[in-house]
Amino acid sequence: MSMFGPKYLSHILFYLFRGLSIFGLLSVIYYDVSFLIENFRHENDRYLIDIPLIGTFMKGEFQFNVILTVSLTLIFIIIFFFVLSNIFKALKEDVVFNHKTIKNLHYFTVLNLGVGPALYLLVHYVIMQKENYRDIHNLILLILFGVVALFLTTTFKKGVHVQNENDLTI
Repeated sequence: MSMFGPKYLSHILFYLFRGLSIFGLLSVIYYDVSFLIENFRHENDRYLIDIPLIGTFMKGEFQFNVILTVSLTLIFIIIFFFVLSNIFKALKEDVVFNHKTIKNLHYFTVLNLGVGPALYLLVHYVIMQKENYRDIHNLILLILFGVVALFLTTTFKKGVHVQNENDLTI
């Protein structure tokens, strides 16, 4: 199976990640609207939100900081999958080294090296007021994704440059 171009792995991954971002968007809308219209049960300082069609529910502590943390985290995950799907959409093109890919890799880099760590610090220290580092691995993964995306962005920039030089010599 080929990696790039139409109807190949990049095509499948585009639809997978775009579908995940749409599902996440619908989930966060349902989650937040359930609190706004009070479509949840409240038992023992916990909330229970019934999920239609699959017969299960979401539950958690009924505190504003927990609800805000879940919403912000879901929004970040939606943006993460959406930007990732845009990268694979750009890789579906016949010419892999293109400016769309570079732009989307740049967004992915900023998301993982800037927005993600800022959100982690905001949620961890300001909203939840934690003093431990038990979930620091999430921050490390974001930084690792960002560094890899930074290297890929630079590589694709050089690829576009080489491709433009090659097109001029032909």
